[in-house]
Amino acid sequence: MDDSAATDGWRTGSRSRFDLTPPRHFVLPAILLLLSEEPGYGYHLARRLTDLRFGRVDRPSVYRALAQLESDGLVESAPSEPRPGQPGQERRVYGVTEHGERALRSWMGVIKEERDRLDNVLRRYMATGTLDAVLAEVEGGWASVTGPAWSPVSSTSWVDEHWPRYSPSAPTDTPAADRGERHASTSRFRLVPERSVALVEARSSVGPITFGAIGVTGTIDVGVHDGEVVLDDPPAAHVEINVDELRSGNRLYDAELLRRIDARRHPVVALDLRDCVPAGSASRFRLGGDVTIHGVTRPIHGTVSVTVGRADRLVVQGDHVVDIRDFDIESPTVLMLRIYPDVRVQLQVEAEREG
Repeated sequence: MDDSAATDGWRTGSRSRFDLTPPRHFVLPAILLLLSEEPGYGYHLARRLTDLRFGRVDRPSVYRALAQLESDGLVESAPSEPRPGQPGQERRVYGVTEHGERALRSWMGVIKEERDRLDNVLRRYMATGTLDAVLAEVEGGWASVTGPAWSPVSSTSWVDEHWPRYSPSAPTDTPAADRGERHASTSRFRLVPERSVALVEARSSVGPITFGAIGVTGTIDVGVHDGEVVLDDPPAAHVEINVDELRSGNRLYDAELLRRIDARRHPVVALDLRDCVPAGSASRFRLGGDVTIHGVTRPIHGTVSVTVGRADRLVVQGDHVVDIRDFDIESPTVLMLRIYPDVRVQLQVEAEREG
């Protein structure tokens, strides 16, 4: 976290509720770590500590920490060779003692325990399933922490010919008002790119790899009444994901993904909604449609949840496991790494009513 992020904090209006700051309790083991890499001067350590993202660390605090570590026998110092023609205050070079190396090993155990606790916090946050949690996962590259959340078995399933399509309600002689039915004309909702995210979770021979993209675009045409989706008319939707926006945090993996999909010729993954029926509750629906990847279009279906928020904003969440070989894509390989063909595609998008 950079210094600006550490001091800006989270604000409501002009009032700061709390500050977002990096941990400050590990300066002593951090100094031991840097000195175990190579001996150094105090003023050099201040700059190197900044690279570890512990917030602002000034020289006086570094020298105070060095004095404490030296008095505890964890570091030792010696005067450096004077530089010809540059008289001045004596400079001292600091290094780690054997006792300091043992203390550093113990500190690493403490840091590992602390990381496990923090990782658990991240997992619990991801388990909330909120859109902001998914956005945070993509922005922070948390896949290595949260791990895969799906069964590692290929489960691509295309639309069943017997699966019920949308059909208007059966005609009746009873007036709609007397039946208590809700009616709503179709409105167009446009995806909010900065609040719409796609995740592609893959298995590999070295563990899970997650590619994420913020900036999903498209439209959803559906009726909404009293905070619920109403299927008076068949809904429609078109969603696009720019392939070159998918990032895993590893340049080799990203380059191989773009090469396999042939992003120059097929820069967009497109989803088109064809059918929609309720799936047992007011907020869940079974969708049928077409997905186009690598220039190949296949029918596909799955279940999504739809939440109508304030100001008639829609939040749609769903996922599906596909086999990339069905889209004429070979399983990527990078050096000794192999990525398996079944991948889980997760979409969480937010859309606002036009006009």
